[in-house]
Amino acid sequence: MAQDSRFADDLPFKSRIFDHWKDRLPALGILIDWGEPSCWACRFHYGTKYDVKRAGVGWEQILRGWDRIPLQRCHIVPRCLGGANDPTNLFLMCRECHDLAPNTSIPDIFFEWARAQSSEARELSKIRAALSAFGIDDAEAMELEAVLFSKEFEICKSGKLGLHRPQSNYASISYRLTPATLVGLVVYYRRTTAGRDHFTHRRGNSPACPWSRSRPSAGRRRRPSASHR
Repeated sequence: MAQDSRFADDLPFKSRIFDHWKDRLPALGILIDWGEPSCWACRFHYGTKYDVKRAGVGWEQILRGWDRIPLQRCHIVPRCLGGANDPTNLFLMCRECHDLAPNTSIPDIFFEWARAQSSEARELSKIRAALSAFGIDDAEAMELEAVLFSKEFEICKSGKLGLHRPQSNYASISYRLTPATLVGLVVYYRRTTAGRDHFTHRRGNSPACPWSRSRPSAGRRRRPSASHR
């Protein structure tokens, strides 16, 4: 049976897309590290698995790294509005950014949206939503840091949490500890007798907690790597 043309993979390799945009992105206000592939919108980084780990590597190895990274090839102008399947109209983004990106015939709208994305700010909003779901206000959230980093909570959470596999390959990574998991456990621990016995109202003395950080600046950008062609 012939393959449905709607689902045929006729897009160029990610390395070709990277090669086209690598010197053009700075003019758009977007800086990337050639040796540390990440989402061009939110800057989500997949860890060191796909990074170039040695200085002075060849150009072909850098290109292989971009082909291996599980970023998606996203249309700047969508196909339904006449967007082409070539590097000039494709952008490398994580799955979540691809799903959230604007679909218009105006590239400037796409680029303005992309510049404003931040994986850290997005994750912080999810943590805040989890705190809200458990009825935790800002003052209580700060107090929970004392519980989160306590030895008693480390013992309590052992064997009670697991990594979640996102449905339909939606999230940027395959397995993760969801914000609701950690927030739910620390709230539950605090509400138990044991949690109340060990809880202290320390503020500002614990290691930085994800939900107590301020929103990261939307202007953050990586500098290009020294590994150039």
